Amino acid sequence: MLRKFLREPLIHFLGGALLIFAFFWATGTDRDPADYAITINETDIDRLVADWERNFRRAPIREELDGLIDQEIAEEIYYREALRLGLDKNDPVIRRRLFKKMQFIESENSEDIAPTDAMLEQWMARHPTNYSLSPLYDLEQIYLGQISAATATDMVEQLQRGTPPAKFAKPLSLPVTLDDATSEEISRQFGDRFAGQLAALEPGLWSGPVLSGFGVHAVKVTARQPGELATLDEVRQRVINDWSAAKRAGQKEKALSRYRAQYEITVAGRP
Repeated sequence: MLRKFLREPLIHFLGGALLIFAFFWATGTDRDPADYAITINETDIDRLVADWERNFRRAPIREELDGLIDQEIAEEIYYREALRLGLDKNDPVIRRRLFKKMQFIESENSEDIAPTDAMLEQWMARHPTNYSLSPLYDLEQIYLGQISAATATDMVEQLQRGTPPAKFAKPLSLPVTLDDATSEEISRQFGDRFAGQLAALEPGLWSGPVLSGFGVHAVKVTARQPGELATLDEVRQRVINDWSAAKRAGQKEKALSRYRAQYEITVAGRP
């Protein structure tokens, strides 16, 4: 009867618990003895070898591998002793790294759903200005040189009164007229600064000074066709990137709210 009693799993469990309790009582510590056990398994060794090969383009010799293993053991020992001393507390660098790591884990664990065309089109409909095609411009420009704004303004006023453009035009190896040109095409030739000023110009009139990296221009926009909303196929990758970024941001916010609900938070100066 006693032998059967001693074979019971519950008795084994209670006996092990008593041994652990006895260890804590005898050593005066609250650390689990397992904290002192360090195991370097085959997976760890494969990782060390792979890191070495990535850095040195060859496999480590036996002595080098032994050194890597000893370094791994030393790091683990000091890591555990640092935790025992509480060195991870109140360290902004460690705090920031753990914060980033938790965010990464949350993003890895989040459900990864590929968006359908319907979902992407709904996203485009909610953000139409982000996916409008560039307006098209017909324009004429003359290069006035590197002159002051006041001088350029006076020249533009004379152009508006009918002075021939050839009177002020300086040579420049860029087209004098453009037809059906997008903002991107204009930027490639005249620069972003020049292209960015065109939307504010009144069509049909000489305007300026319009600045570029070359100097000062006078510009007449003869026609401007507003940009239309792109089709999904025209901007698909941009829409997918924006949709995915917004989805990840929303998941991070949900995760933070879930964790935050478990805490009682007090901030000085807040009710």
